[in-house]
Amino acid sequence: MQKFIAKFGSLIQGVISGADRLVFRGTLRSIQYGFGMMGYRWHEQVPLTAFGKHAEQVTKQLNEASLAEARRLQRPVQYLNSSKIDKKTLAEQIAMRDGIEKGLICVLSCVEPCLRFEVGPNAEKENWN
Repeated sequence: MQKFIAKFGSLIQGVISGADRLVFRGTLRSIQYGFGMMGYRWHEQVPLTAFGKHAEQVTKQLNEASLAEARRLQRPVQYLNSSKIDKKTLAEQIAMRDGIEKGLICVLSCVEPCLRFEVGPNAEKENWN
């Protein structure tokens, strides 16, 4: 760890120590709300009418990049039918089954409960008849 910090110290913002495994979960908080989503669309120059297709393309790119390392290491990629499945326990079982003591154990994915955006008619314009 000290060699790594010495080599890349200028690029490091902080150091975490403790557990030997990390679980990455994420949300893009800045686009979790309407104003944030509008800001993202403006920054990326994506019209509202094209956002669905844009979101599908970005999701596909993100998925591919996330799975590339798992494919390279021939680690299992598993979709879970429920967000209530204990992912930590499942990963521990896979690690034990496959004799994984370090490195990538598996990639687990599922649809988590979340907020969503809907585009509907503009009520002000509809009342202009």
